[in-house]
Amino acid sequence: MSEHTFTIYLIHHSHTDIGYTDYQEKIEMHHVHFIKEAIDILNAAHQGKEEWLGFKWNCESFWCVEKFLEYASQEEIHDLIKYIQSGEIGLSGNYLNLTDLVDERVLRDTFARSVETMRSYNLSMKSGMTADINGYSWGYADALADHGIENLMSCIHSHHGYHPLFKKQTPFYWQSPKGNKVLVWNGEHYLVGNELGITQVGEYEYTIRDNFTSAPLDKFTKAEQRIEAYVRVLQEEGHPYPFVPLSISGRMTDNAPPNTKIIEFVKKYNRLHSDQIRLEMVTLDEFFTILKSNDKEIPTYSGDWTDWWADGVGSTPNVVQHYREASRKLDMAHKLDPNFQFCSKELLDKASYNLMFYAEHTWGYSSSVSEPWHPGVSKLDLRKSLYAQKANEYASRACDQISFANGETPFTFKNELSIIAMNPHDIRVTDMIQVEQEVLYNEHFEVVDDTTGQTVPYQIGSYSRGKTLNILATLEPHEKKQFSIRITEAPPLLSSGHYAPIGIDGVNDLSPSFKRQLNEGSVVTPYYLENSFFRIQYSQGEGIYSVLDKRRNQELIRSDAPYRAFTPIYEVTDVTTTQCDERQRMGRNRKATSTRRYEGKLRGVDVLEDGGVYSRIELHYDLEGTSFCSLLITAFKDIPRIDIDFRCHKDSVWNPENLYLALPFTTGQSDEELWIDKTGAVLRPRIDQIPGSCTDFYAVQNGLCLCSSKGSIAVATPDTPLLMMGDIKSHEIKLAGEPGVHNLDHVYAWIMNNFWETNFKVDLGGFHQYRYTLMLSDSTHAADVLKQAKVVNTSVLGFQSYQ
Repeated sequence: MSEHTFTIYLIHHSHTDIGYTDYQEKIEMHHVHFIKEAIDILNAAHQGKEEWLGFKWNCESFWCVEKFLEYASQEEIHDLIKYIQSGEIGLSGNYLNLTDLVDERVLRDTFARSVETMRSYNLSMKSGMTADINGYSWGYADALADHGIENLMSCIHSHHGYHPLFKKQTPFYWQSPKGNKVLVWNGEHYLVGNELGITQVGEYEYTIRDNFTSAPLDKFTKAEQRIEAYVRVLQEEGHPYPFVPLSISGRMTDNAPPNTKIIEFVKKYNRLHSDQIRLEMVTLDEFFTILKSNDKEIPTYSGDWTDWWADGVGSTPNVVQHYREASRKLDMAHKLDPNFQFCSKELLDKASYNLMFYAEHTWGYSSSVSEPWHPGVSKLDLRKSLYAQKANEYASRACDQISFANGETPFTFKNELSIIAMNPHDIRVTDMIQVEQEVLYNEHFEVVDDTTGQTVPYQIGSYSRGKTLNILATLEPHEKKQFSIRITEAPPLLSSGHYAPIGIDGVNDLSPSFKRQLNEGSVVTPYYLENSFFRIQYSQGEGIYSVLDKRRNQELIRSDAPYRAFTPIYEVTDVTTTQCDERQRMGRNRKATSTRRYEGKLRGVDVLEDGGVYSRIELHYDLEGTSFCSLLITAFKDIPRIDIDFRCHKDSVWNPENLYLALPFTTGQSDEELWIDKTGAVLRPRIDQIPGSCTDFYAVQNGLCLCSSKGSIAVATPDTPLLMMGDIKSHEIKLAGEPGVHNLDHVYAWIMNNFWETNFKVDLGGFHQYRYTLMLSDSTHAADVLKQAKVVNTSVLGFQSYQ
């Protein structure tokens, strides 16, 4: 071997794509058997089949190992441990290829369990591998580093995405929010090794476009030419290393088995070319040891590695809503019962496992768009949603066990009703506790805080089966409170009096001075809603054109906003080719230049409620793509907060479509900055990002905030995690670090989409309701404001108790 020999290090693995090529349980068994097959190959190599010596296998995800350990015999487990120790089977500390949907608690608990599992065999995991995903939350770097995973092999997929740093096949240190550093190899597509022809089976052009013009070549000669061309182009572009890693699967597909043809090709190729280019199979740890021994300086970058494929969560909005509720309930259960006095750790672990599994990056069967009627499409959609449903079931059971252990009872005729509330948070919380009551047997009562003896505000609402008792309560950190219902005498009869702003027709459309009504907390009309915190104005056709912060006399809607506050916007693209081809050529925009866009038009306003705790109106919109569309606006009288419920009956449309809600807000201060919270990190989009990463959309955990030296605004997004930034029209894509990319761009809640051409759920039709909260804060620190948004999303645990 010459000192000028270039080495290609082959990382042989099977891409863990759960639910794309077959249903999830089948894929589980496939990956268990792939590890068994790798063990069989190594056993044969060491028992005389010398042509296989040098074969190495990498477990792309730890989930595969975890499942293997469940199903394997003791002899098979012994062989696995033996080959890990010998460096012939490599481990990946990455559990699954994930979306940003997963929250920090679930992520860290899963890492901890994985590390502990390997520690029980006296093994550690230093490296992780991901494939087919195009980004990770900034906090992911801390989760890796804090669990001893110091290296990350990223095999990105640039279809509708892009590699960061404006180049691939290059290393960098990824510095986390806490200052940890993870060594990353920013690699190629995870099947490039297959494209080069190294497996000698089933290759085709995908990322490589060599366009041979000579007579057809045999497989080996074609592979020789592709390998030479690949290395030559790398070197011509200034690749500084005498080596490069390439991932390779047994076949050019996902969920592929081990393949001994790779080691056979390696040996044949090296006999002919090792003086110039040589191939070697390695494990992840082995490659990173080689990389670290090189004397080239490796740069450091800090920030979010924003995921281009986060938009998958928008194709199943109802299930994601269910998932996010489960995530919040699990967090609440952990906080209310940290020592597992009332609910078992096993129950919470089951919820955590299902949350992790639903957050895996595969969003449906491979023909979801081309053949939405295919039985595999509905089967995998139902299987996928089952993980969110199980997570919600287990987390709900845990919260119920906690509440019943703390006094919750079913309805009974025998005793007096009380309301109990438990604050799981480490900050003071003022919120509305809502308890459903099919029947309220007395209309005249007051609600008393048993701790202070003081009455608290309440309001009777309604739901489909009866009434809701809504209590405004303040709880100190981790406080448990009880509220009693005290029957009172009926108030004296009222007569018409001097003031009659509302006529006998029930319409409130006069415009006198409403000081008297404002002293009682609010004014609600078909034209505006006003209380001590806000004045919200709306008009037919125009929508919500003003949201005034009365305390600061500050308009909260941007003057340059292209759409009014919370305006729904619908997009649909005509299909002139095929459903798949139309979507594929949209590229990174998720839409085409020909996409038709419709702005919701306010048609009418209904005043619904105005009581002691809140005022509520419903704004009805005409919106293309829906047969019903409205906003339910709830403004609280004693909290600087507005809740918005977006409701629609969505048409079923096969064509590519998107649905947004405009969030055109500002503090009005020149020093404001936009912040979001992602898994394990609070960051400024387009500022705290790795260069070359996505700047058009983000998957957040709890919402966004605009912070300034004079206070902050937050928009909490409990149900829909996607935010779109910038121009929602088709446009030239700009990446983080490029000129003209600004933090204070226009923002939209991206409610739903069916954009992807293979495995997104194409049918968005049906009834939907998603919540948002606009809140004011005196805090100037983004982390504190977004923590308040998390508290709003999670709230407190409230329940009835008959004593």
